[in-house]
Amino acid sequence: MHEIDRSLAELESRIHKPHMVQPEADALFQRIVQEPRPAGRRSRTKWTSPFRVSLLAVSAAVVAGALLIGPDLLQRPPIDPAVVATPRLLAVHTVADDSTTASMDLEATARRVEKLQEADGAEGGPFIQETWSLTTRIGGMQITSAVVPERRETLKKPDGTTTWSVKAEKPQFQNDEQRSLWERQWDAIKEPVDRSGTGDVGYGDAPHNPAELEAWLDQGAPADTAGFISESVVDKLMTNHLDPEQRAALLRVLAKKKGLTTAGEVTDRAGRQGVAYTVKDDSGSIPAEHMLVVDPENGKILAYEEIFLESSPAMKVDGPAVVNYVTFLKG
Repeated sequence: MHEIDRSLAELESRIHKPHMVQPEADALFQRIVQEPRPAGRRSRTKWTSPFRVSLLAVSAAVVAGALLIGPDLLQRPPIDPAVVATPRLLAVHTVADDSTTASMDLEATARRVEKLQEADGAEGGPFIQETWSLTTRIGGMQITSAVVPERRETLKKPDGTTTWSVKAEKPQFQNDEQRSLWERQWDAIKEPVDRSGTGDVGYGDAPHNPAELEAWLDQGAPADTAGFISESVVDKLMTNHLDPEQRAALLRVLAKKKGLTTAGEVTDRAGRQGVAYTVKDDSGSIPAEHMLVVDPENGKILAYEEIFLESSPAMKVDGPAVVNYVTFLKG
């Protein structure tokens, strides 16, 4: 496991666990990824239609890849660009009024949201997200010449078990050079895969009591705000529906977190308007920023983004750059 640990550290993973033995690694993999090792159905994907990083894009993919391929975690196609392809940065429009704080803004939103009525059928259907990570892999290769988002759909049963499917979506290019490199990398990839299988959520449904909801969110969460957002809030929203009262309680929990600021108004990758709340993260060698996009009218978490604020020559990232995102589409 030492090679896996080094790879996790090199990729700035927030879930790096030194001296993990195999049972611990297996448990961590199950909790974060909720996907069995790739024994699910595999099918040829046409790029004309829609592994995502199961829960926490970068960190989850790192764990999954490390457990599955060990020292080959950083394997790349033989043709590699000088700078890896990353998604566009979301344009945040700074709010001129700086008389309020993130805590005040979140509390004001919570007061509006707790008065709302739950829409009919709001809990029905699968949980759906679009995700991307710097470590997304297709056909066993890390993709560096294109941004290839993945669409994840999860159905959760009352007993906490899940059935899930993941489909790679159409690759995105920023320029003709990336498109050309992608075509050459494609030749080096055996085939992209769609995946599906079953899993088990490692925690219960979200409680309705605000104090119990806060304890539920704190379960297994790091003490810092960045870790709380990336490893608890995002993780648990992947397979949990929150009604208006629960959303209001979540916003009040976030309002108490240190370092969270109101960045401004933003349009997420699904074209929805929201307010961006950000927190800086200096836990790794590359300064980062974590962003939550919140709908100010209904209190829903629309999206999560992780951004490297500086370049990383070792990872071929030209900062500032998005290295991980989750767009919550349904749930």
